[in-house]
Parts: sequence; C-alpha cells; structure tokens
Amino acid sequence: MQSMRWALALLLVLLPSGLLAGGPVIKEIRVEGGATVTDETVEYYLGVGVGDSLDEAAIAKNFHRFWESGLLEDLKVEVEDLPDGNVRLVVTVKERAKVTEYEFKGNKKIATSTLKEKLDTAGISLRRNVPLRQSEINRIRRTILDEYAKEGYLSASVEPVQENVGPNQVKVTFVIDEGAKVRISEIRFEGNQVFSDARLRRAMKKIKERSFLRPWGKKIIWNQENWGEDSENLKKLYLNHGYKDVVIGEPRVELVAKNPDAPTQAKKKFTTVVTIPVQEGRQYRMASLKIEGATVFEEEKLRKLYEVKLGSIYNYSQVEAGNEAVRTLYQSKGYIYAYTSQILRTREGSEDELDVVIQVFEGDRWRLGRLEFSGNTKTQDKVLRREFRLFEGDFMNMTAFKRSLFKVNQLGYFKLTEDPVSFDFDQENRLVNVTIKGQEVGRTDIQFGAGYSELDRFFLQFMFNTRNFMGRGETLGVAVQSGTRADTYSLSFSEPYFLDKRMFIGGSIYKTSYDLLTQNRDAKGLSAVWGVSVGDFGTFSLSYGFEDVFAKFAVVRTVPAGGEPRAPHRRPLPPPYPGMPAPNLYFEEASGVTSAITPAFGYDSRDDPFDPNQGLSYFARIRTAGGVLGGDFNYVRPEVGFSIFHPLTRRYILAANVEAGWIRPFNGSQIPLYDRYFLGGERSLRGFSYYSVVPRKDNGDFFLTPNGSRMGGDRYLQLNLEYQIKLGGPLKFILFADVGNTWHEQQGWQLGLLRYSAGAELRITLPIFQAPLRFIYGVNLKPFPDEKRSDFQFSIGTTF
Repeated sequence: MQSMRWALALLLVLLPSGLLAGGPVIKEIRVEGGATVTDETVEYYLGVGVGDSLDEAAIAKNFHRFWESGLLEDLKVEVEDLPDGNVRLVVTVKERAKVTEYEFKGNKKIATSTLKEKLDTAGISLRRNVPLRQSEINRIRRTILDEYAKEGYLSASVEPVQENVGPNQVKVTFVIDEGAKVRISEIRFEGNQVFSDARLRRAMKKIKERSFLRPWGKKIIWNQENWGEDSENLKKLYLNHGYKDVVIGEPRVELVAKNPDAPTQAKKKFTTVVTIPVQEGRQYRMASLKIEGATVFEEEKLRKLYEVKLGSIYNYSQVEAGNEAVRTLYQSKGYIYAYTSQILRTREGSEDELDVVIQVFEGDRWRLGRLEFSGNTKTQDKVLRREFRLFEGDFMNMTAFKRSLFKVNQLGYFKLTEDPVSFDFDQENRLVNVTIKGQEVGRTDIQFGAGYSELDRFFLQFMFNTRNFMGRGETLGVAVQSGTRADTYSLSFSEPYFLDKRMFIGGSIYKTSYDLLTQNRDAKGLSAVWGVSVGDFGTFSLSYGFEDVFAKFAVVRTVPAGGEPRAPHRRPLPPPYPGMPAPNLYFEEASGVTSAITPAFGYDSRDDPFDPNQGLSYFARIRTAGGVLGGDFNYVRPEVGFSIFHPLTRRYILAANVEAGWIRPFNGSQIPLYDRYFLGGERSLRGFSYYSVVPRKDNGDFFLTPNGSRMGGDRYLQLNLEYQIKLGGPLKFILFADVGNTWHEQQGWQLGLLRYSAGAELRITLPIFQAPLRFIYGVNLKPFPDEKRSDFQFSIGTTF
C-alpha cells in the first residue's frame, strides 16, 4: 500500500498543469514487470486506452480498483511527456504468485479429506491457479487450528510454507504439528464470594477438570460450544439463589507446558488452566408475582401453577417451572403459540426485593385439520391413526398430540424420523394440517437356522413372527425349535384393536419340553385373552389357560425304599444298562392338569418394547387355578412387578426392576412341584445357573420332598439394577446387580437369605432379531460351597 500511495502522489506531481485543464491524449501505454498482466488488463482496470484524453481523476479512482483486484503485490503508474505534447502511461507491476497446489503435512489425527470438508464448510475453497493472498492463507491456517481445538488439540501448530515451483508459481504446504490432546488441569473462578470454586465446578455439566476418577473423556477438553451451555448453568445457579444481576465473564484459557523446551508440541505436555471471572451482584427476595395478558384463564387459576412463596429468595427455576405449566395448559386447549416470559423489576424503595411480572401471550386457538402419515408403505393408515388421542376437527391439544406420537413410536414397527412432524397452517380457518413422517421397521422374522443358548444348548430353529401382520397391527407367530435341552412348538395370534375398538383378543397353543440336570418338564396347553385399554398406556385383561404337564425332578438323597441310589449324584442314565435300578429311584414324577383364569392390569410407557431407553411399566395379576374351573390343583397366585428406565444423559441410562409373587393353595390342594418358583438365568438372577436358586436354609440345606427332590419356593422376590452405556449404533454395555431369592412355606419372607450377584453384559440390537443378543458374565457374590462363583450366559431376549 505504501507503493500504491507513492505512485498516486507521483502521478499527480508529474501531471503538467496544462493537462489538468484536460488536453493531452494518451499515445502509448507501456506495461513493465508483468508476466501475465497485459496491456488489455491494464486498460480494463484503469479504464483508459490509447487515444483517450488523459483524465487524472478517473485514473486515480480506477487505480484503487486495479490494486484491490488482488492480482498485484505492487503497482505504480507514471506519466511521460511526448514531443508532440501528448503523453505515455508507464504502468509498473509486480504480480502476485499463483498457487498451483495446496498440501497438508503432519496431520494424522484428522484426515486431509476431513480438513478439506471443514474448510469447505467455512466457505474456503482451495482453488488453484489463483493469486496468492496472505489473508486467505491466514484464514485457512486459523480454520485448521479451530478444527484441532474442537478435537482437543489446543497446542497444535500450523505453519504455511511457500515453495516456488515455476515462474510466478508457488506451492503452499501447511505443516501441522498436532501435539497431544490438551486436558483441563484446573478450573478457577475470580470474584466469587457466595459459592466456592468447588460448588461452581459442580454446576458445570459439560466442562470438567481432569482427575483420578475422570482421566479421559470429552468433558475434560476445552470446547467453546460446551462453554456456552455451562455459562448458562453457572448463571442459573446464581439465579436460583436470587442473584439476578450475576455476570459470568468470558473465560481465559491458558496453555501451560510441563516441558516448554521440548522439540515437539506433544512432548511439551500441555495442560489447560481455565479462569472464569464472576460478578455476583446482590441477592433479591420475591416480593410479588403478577400475571399480565391472560384472558382465557383467570389470573388466580394461573397463579396456582406457580409453586413459589412470596418473601422468600427469588428462584428462577421455580418461576420457570410455573411458566412451563402455564404454557402446557394453554397448549392443551389449542393455543399452540402461547408463551410466557418473566420480567424482574426491583421494587421501588427497596434494595433487595423483586416484583416478578409474568407476561402471557395467548395467540389464536387452532384445530387439527388433516392428519396424514408418510413412509408407511406397509402399515395401514388406520393402524397408526387409532393410536392418536386427537381427531380431525378437535382443538389442537399439544399434550395429547405428543402422547399420541409416543404411542405411534411405541408400536415398534413404524419408527418416527428424527424430525417427525410437518405442520401446514391454514391461517384463514385456524387449522393445522399435520403430516407424521416415519419408516417401516422390520418386525417380521422368518428364520431358519441353528444356534446356542445357555438354556437350550445347541438347537435348530424355524420361526415366523410378525407384530404387524398384513399391515394391520396384528401379531402372528409360528415357532418350531428343537435343541439338546429344549423343544418348543407354538402358534399364537393377537388383535390389538378388535372390532376397531380399544379392545384386544388373542390366543395361543403350544407344546414345550426342557431337560435340565435337576428337572425335566413336558407341557402342552392353550390360552386365550381378552382385554381393554385404560388411558393411554394402561390395559386390563382377562385370560384363561389350560395346561397339561408331566415333569420329573432328580432325587438328591437316598430314597427310603430300596436304598439306591446314594446321594448326591448327577442326572442318571436310564435303563437298559445292566444292574441299573428302576428309573423311579432317580426321578420323582409330577403331573397334572391346571385350569386357571387370570385378571391383570398393566401399564407400559416405555419408548421401545425390546430396547427401552426411558419410561416405566408395571403389572399386577392374580392367577386362580381350580375350583369351578376344574383341573387337578387349586391355588391363588398373585404377582406384581415394576420397571423403570431413566436416562441420565444421552449415553447413560439407569434401569431398575422389582417383582414378587406368592402361591397359596386352597381346598387341601398341594402346589405342583413344577409350578413352584425357581430363579436363576439371564431373565432373573444373572450369575446363577438356570433354575438353580431354590429355597435353602442358613446352613445351605435344601428343602426336599418326601421322595428326595429339591423343592422350589412358594414365593419369590427379585430386584435388578442396571447402569446402561450406549457405545454407539446397536451396542450397549451394561453393569448390573441382581438381588432375590425363593422361600419355602416354613421360611416366610426371610430377607436375610437373599442371594446377590453382579456383573457385566454386552447387548447388541440387530434388525434381524426382534430382541437383543446378550452376552452376560455374572458373579455369585456369596456362593454356597456347591455353587459356581461365576457364570457366562448367551441369550436372545430381555431381562425385564
């Protein structure tokens, strides 16, 4: 720019006074120093040509345009007098070198393709054969550094190196020293008196100090976006304690090198020290709460939604919770644009009291217009529409609308997209036309194959199962499975909206058998169920079951008659081996027909029936067998259960399940051995083998039948706790703890005999299976001498 200004001044000095009056003609334009800048280029930018009259004002103006084109590093324009009284323009240029290639060196953590994508997103195009601009080089360098900073490499350095590769041509190489990830070693605060540094650090959810308990993770890496959230978290902490004037300043982020003289950024071992300035201000009390702008509802009715106490310390979150309740009330009545805001006014004549004014904007009242679905290529519209608790023409109740979306997603076979709702507003008629967007999810399985599970061992399988038969929402299942330990044959069907009403029916017929070390069981039966929906997530059902069972239980001590075999022993081999005693000395047989009716109530608000992330479910049922229903046994079997899934963050979920049951015979009947409670396995107490948790005394002795086989319990209690971690995609890693037991009639509910296990599980949810694959390792925390200390299980299904 100095050369440019000097050239302009020289131009005006050299112009003869007669020329300023406007006479001489440009006879020649000479370009010096240019390789690619031609006479035509000069004439274009300066706006003059040979034969034009000299106009010094126009040349001075266009001189700036020529300079700002970016083609040149230096530019001079001089005027030379010619003998005939005219002039020659001498234009001296120094062209900018053109960039022929951009290269990146030293980048290992971030691929070159990724860097180019980020530059493109920032609006930077790496164009070739264009003049080299230092400002553009600096902009590229800054963008690369910003990208490394986002990934935690705050100490990264980028050095642009220019290399001449031809006449007026350069290659630009960005030499990158990535360094190592820089973690936050300390978070400090300045100006805080009300809250300690430790309390303020706890209020920050996205940014944390590195510690022994938190050695890795994104939270201990400085990120400007995360700071935006945490600055609000800090501000909210103060607002919730009455400090309305708090100011959270911009942090100072300092890099501190442990080895500042090391040759590379990585070896310098940088850490980050973050210093956050705070201006706390004065604490205020809430003197009054006033609501303005409400016409649909009385002010007194709205005021009851605010759980605040006048005269107490002002609490922003309490007031905002009331605002949310007000907005929900309006939106449930069709005022979908209603919103509230709180205004804080210092009370006149008082230094520490606030008048809180809630301003309500009600807006217009809207009705639901057309309700349409997109993406349901198989599922019929009516199957989805019947899950909606809102009908076309109704006032737009947003609370019911959101619940209805949840119900549609809960079906499991039509999953809503990430942005599932499209609104089209008919302003004239105050109608909202809604399109629900989703996609079909494969809930129809046809499987031929072989496999292995802890219970079944090796097995062959054919299965057809659909939860959306013919797109009508009906469930149809056919299963044939034959394995080393178990065989299953079943046919089932259910209709969730019988006669297009919120009423369901279903039924099944089955034949099953399993063969374990301690018991065998063969059963065949049928069941039928009828039920109605109660509210959005509840169901009441009444089911009937008929089952014919033949079971054998291994004898574990000397049988009184005959004296053989000696106990304990493994599951015996049957005859015809020579010298073997009769099979009835090895087994105790139990058989009979059970005819039972079961009324039940269930509630399920989980977001997915197979892989839930949030929601709860519970049930209560009473199975009554015998009496007027016939059969060989008479008993009452009440059972209850409760499960909850609570997301702590997007990645972490806390889940819990508790259930219990009790069998009480009547009319002098006995509890069938095969209907007693046996726990253990991946669906009850993990870490214990299948059905191995039976009633035991303090010393470990079992309760035995007169014939010498182990008895199950007449009651049970089970508690499962899970800490679930989403690893990405279909993977979940789970830490669990299970507690429970079964008890004999003589024991009652002796909680001191509870059994404990803990362990880890890898869960994989794949589209080809209706339930997740599970790999479970559990540890028996207090085993008896005859029990294994750990157990590994593989299965397909859920725990609860």
